[in-house]
Amino acid sequence: MTSHRLVIGIIAGVILSFFSVFFFNMTVILEQIQLYAGTEPVRVLALLVGANFDFDMISFLYPGPPSVLGFFAPELLAWLFIGFISGATAKGLRRGVIASSLVVVIVLLIWIVLSIFSGQDLMPLFQGTQLIETLGGILSAFIGGLIGGSVGGLISGPYKEFY
Repeated sequence: MTSHRLVIGIIAGVILSFFSVFFFNMTVILEQIQLYAGTEPVRVLALLVGANFDFDMISFLYPGPPSVLGFFAPELLAWLFIGFISGATAKGLRRGVIASSLVVVIVLLIWIVLSIFSGQDLMPLFQGTQLIETLGGILSAFIGGLIGGSVGGLISGPYKEFY
């Protein structure tokens, strides 16, 4: 039996994923939204959700020692925020990690489905040189979500069911 807190945490994380990167990096996303807002609303949603996966953790760590300021990318901060909110809502370390990882998987699936419905070609993202960037974005989403979910779950205290 699942807890209502876990389900609410997952729903809150998925809803926040539509707006979280927009909060941390308004200028870039706002220009893209203005470009597509009048004609393609599904593409706007795909851009909002897909912006969560733009930070490439692999390329950030690979060329040399990473910079401290480069680590505070809007996408990573957004995933830390999403993971924290979903973990704190789910309450408990284990439930926080479960909720945040499920939010990352659900948001990834929503991004793929919305991109297909908007007519974007996703094949270049999963082959060739962009494969590393896509996997780096997914990896950074999982790392940020898990860190945020575990911190949120720890802060909210242990989960206790009352019967």
